[in-house]
Amino acid sequence: MSSTNKRPRLSRKVPDQLLDITARIVAENIPFQRIEERYDRIPEPVQRRIIYWSFPRDEREILMYSSLSKSQTPIHHQHNLSFYKGLKLLEYGTVESVLQVSAKCTFVR
Repeated sequence: MSSTNKRPRLSRKVPDQLLDITARIVAENIPFQRIEERYDRIPEPVQRRIIYWSFPRDEREILMYSSLSKSQTPIHHQHNLSFYKGLKLLEYGTVESVLQVSAKCTFVR
């Protein structure tokens, strides 16, 4: 057999685990506080995945959530936003392990 007859390798996508699928759906629809109040025992791996999926993934969404306030920030003051302050800390190497902590509000009728 010659080396020109090799088949190209097909990359196979690994399906998401059931834990990640359900944790993502729960995080999108139910505040974590409500889950904690309703269930006495939540296994640690389940808690971690729900919390992981509770936070925004892309930079634009993180910027939007970190910038929410009652007053509008003028464009010339946007460099003072918490998001940009956090980026500077990361760029200067003053933080090693970044953990996002946020309060997610949901209004219930």
